[in-house]
Amino acid sequence: MTIKNKDRDVLLAIDANAIVHRAFHAYPPTLQTEEGLQVNAVYGFTVMLLEALKIFGPKYVLCAMDTHVPTFRHTMYTEYKATRKPTDLSLIDQFPLVEEVLKAFNIPVLKKDGFEADDILGTISRYVSEGVWSSENVDLYILSGDRDLLQLINDRTNVCLPNGNFKNIVLYDREKTFEKFGYYPEQVTDYKAIVGDASDNIPGVKGVGEKTAVELLKKYQTLNDIYKNINDIPGRFKTLLVEGIEQAEFSRELATIDRNVDIKVRLTECILKDLDRRELESVLKKYSFKSLLGRLDDIFGKEIYQSNQSQLDMFGQEGAEYVWSTELEIENEIENAKKVVVGYISREESLDRNDFLCLRVTYKDSSQKDFLCKPFDILNPLDGKETTFYNFEEFVTYSKVEVDEKLNSYYDISLAEHLLHSEKRYPSIRDFAFEYSTKVLNEKLSPMYLSNILSVIEDSQVGQLKKFDNLELYDYTKKSIETYLNIHDRYLPRVLTYIELPISVILSRMESRGIALDWEKLNKLKEDVEKEVANATKEIYSIVGHEFNINSPKQLSDVLYKELNLPNSSKNSTRESILDGMLGMHPIIEHLLYFREITKIQSTYVEPLYQNSKKDIDGKYAVHTDFKQMGTTSGRFSSVSPNMQNLPLDGAWAKRVRECFVARDGYKLLGMDYSQMELRIMADISNDKLLTQDFINGLDIHTTTAARVLDKKMADITHKERNLGKTVNFGMIFGQTAFGLSRLLGVDRDAAWKYIQSYFENYKGVEEYMRKIEYEAFEKGYVQTMFGTTRNISGIRSKNVRMRAAAAREAINMPIQGSEADIMKLIMKNLYDLIEEKYPKDAYILLQIHDEIVFEVKESRIEEFSLEAKKIMCDSVTLDVPFDVHISIGKALSDLK
Repeated sequence: MTIKNKDRDVLLAIDANAIVHRAFHAYPPTLQTEEGLQVNAVYGFTVMLLEALKIFGPKYVLCAMDTHVPTFRHTMYTEYKATRKPTDLSLIDQFPLVEEVLKAFNIPVLKKDGFEADDILGTISRYVSEGVWSSENVDLYILSGDRDLLQLINDRTNVCLPNGNFKNIVLYDREKTFEKFGYYPEQVTDYKAIVGDASDNIPGVKGVGEKTAVELLKKYQTLNDIYKNINDIPGRFKTLLVEGIEQAEFSRELATIDRNVDIKVRLTECILKDLDRRELESVLKKYSFKSLLGRLDDIFGKEIYQSNQSQLDMFGQEGAEYVWSTELEIENEIENAKKVVVGYISREESLDRNDFLCLRVTYKDSSQKDFLCKPFDILNPLDGKETTFYNFEEFVTYSKVEVDEKLNSYYDISLAEHLLHSEKRYPSIRDFAFEYSTKVLNEKLSPMYLSNILSVIEDSQVGQLKKFDNLELYDYTKKSIETYLNIHDRYLPRVLTYIELPISVILSRMESRGIALDWEKLNKLKEDVEKEVANATKEIYSIVGHEFNINSPKQLSDVLYKELNLPNSSKNSTRESILDGMLGMHPIIEHLLYFREITKIQSTYVEPLYQNSKKDIDGKYAVHTDFKQMGTTSGRFSSVSPNMQNLPLDGAWAKRVRECFVARDGYKLLGMDYSQMELRIMADISNDKLLTQDFINGLDIHTTTAARVLDKKMADITHKERNLGKTVNFGMIFGQTAFGLSRLLGVDRDAAWKYIQSYFENYKGVEEYMRKIEYEAFEKGYVQTMFGTTRNISGIRSKNVRMRAAAAREAINMPIQGSEADIMKLIMKNLYDLIEEKYPKDAYILLQIHDEIVFEVKESRIEEFSLEAKKIMCDSVTLDVPFDVHISIGKALSDLK
């Protein structure tokens, strides 16, 4: 998020009530001081305040708050907010504490009996826009969680709302409001007049919903004009609006923010200055917010990193001895270690980037010492030591170490976290440590456990840590996870030890090797794509007669449906599927589709590839993608910078993209691709006799499915019908419904339903598997792969029919797709072991994309290696059906078929 006008000073106005309420529900109630005082809302509010001060860099700051006195709206309407549950007393008790924190920051708090915080902010907005402060060089930014405040937006007032979490703040101006909600700031009260507001118990017009309200306001602009044109509105809605006219007028009045509250405050009183640093630190310590102390330097400008000692002071914990050490000293200490905990500290926001390794070394006599050092290749000294990381993958990526040796005895807390909850993303080890220590406590194990870990979490002064918070937490968390796994799951510890942990090392080696580029071909491709984009753009402008933003759905919609008057049966949609259906209606459609194709090649493939390429030590260009072991919920890898999991397959441009990836001198690329791996796994898991026998007999599985579904002989199946069989086969893997299948096949829903019924009549084992897995998911709340990897299915018990159906499809697919991911990881481990044992420096794993593995192998040994690798890929895992692996060899990725 960026400030709109950097030539003006910023006045940050905080809707304290909205942020405190949001914080209360975002942080656990177990956040307490040593005296047992609950402070979760105060903590969350302070985190948000610090984040806002950092983002906005305001010259002026103020806070608005409600009072306990009923407002003028309660007088107008006794049922105002009557449907809300009574405010939790533990939240009410925290508001005075929030005011104490604000006082320590020297930030004025504005409130007025009979008015809400919204009305205070509305008055401040008037002051800035047209009142006593309008001559000042200042813009107002309102931070809230309340969309009602969007009505205040104008040229000098912006509203900022957190999107999901406190660190993701979205700035709304007039256009952004319309883009997000479909109405403009000046239409907010009219919108509320029609739809009401359940949270405030504002009635609105009964029976008229959000979608209709937006459409009416788009057409008629205001509530008054809607009623002026009431006879033009279709029957039912006309009736509802006529019957609800008084409710609409009354609701608009309730929803309108008062901008004329009698508050007395000077702008100079809001200047963020005269801060008593000691008082502020005292308040933060009083409420056990020591972890926030380190953030004050970023906001209020204290010099840091002046010497080694200052580094130790900043990162040091009360009572802990951090020793600043050299690489040689660290290696000597590790030599005598029993176990080591490794964290990585990144100060990415600093212009002079300062990165550190932080280590806790436990010696054989159980004594401990903590160290800080600049990053170096620490992995070799750690080999053979019991070592704990939090996200080993990122540690390797960002600390730039080389994984040249096997790292055997290490533990990655984040991988264990991912196995337990692949659908979750914990912001830091603190959040994860808290959750799993609580889980262990709930198992009635150590009653001191939670208090111990909470004290560690809140005692930390390592305020600048990004990914790794406190070394203390590593041991606590590791023990928590191991205890929890031993209680609940006999499979996951083995999956972690024998599959996931070794794969981290392998991915690091793959990233380090990278894949070479034909630099001349990439440059020529970049040049040609840029010319094609320019030509396509020029052609579209020529057809239309003027320039416009082709990538803007609204501008393109206006061109197609208003200027060119093309048939509009899709509510102004410019989706590709809609444009496909319009081919032949106008010459512009073909050019638009080509423009989208070529700009996708440019933005998705060519530019990221070009930007992420670099010269290796041999002087040749290569890309070193960043593989994400925990990037998907299915267990498959993802990759970024650039994304190598989504390279184009078909067409001339796809071929040219793939031609850029080449083998190094003396090597060739070797592609080894499983045939129909997911379907083979489905045959094994479902124990379907027909499907299993077809694979054993080596039949074309899509042809056999088409023949059975269509009740025809295999010999009579056409290419088109085989594609139908293929679509049905893969649709079953994803639990496809008749509606979904009808869209994929381009047939009506009845025909798709008949195909599904015919499929299940033939493949009864598959149908039984689907029913069984859906039932198990409902009973247990999760499903597992054949190796025991777990996926929680959160929506399976939802009362919402669509959510429940989506969860059921997820439950059907996960054991298949997840088992495929587990098998690929196990295969990669076995292939890596083969390479280390027999082909070091002669063979490298470069890529793993779904069912395919791409190697770079010495030309002189490629035949020998491919035979051994194929045997591993076919024999490492035994199913009821055989695996089939296709081999292709070439100098470029485009040569692999």
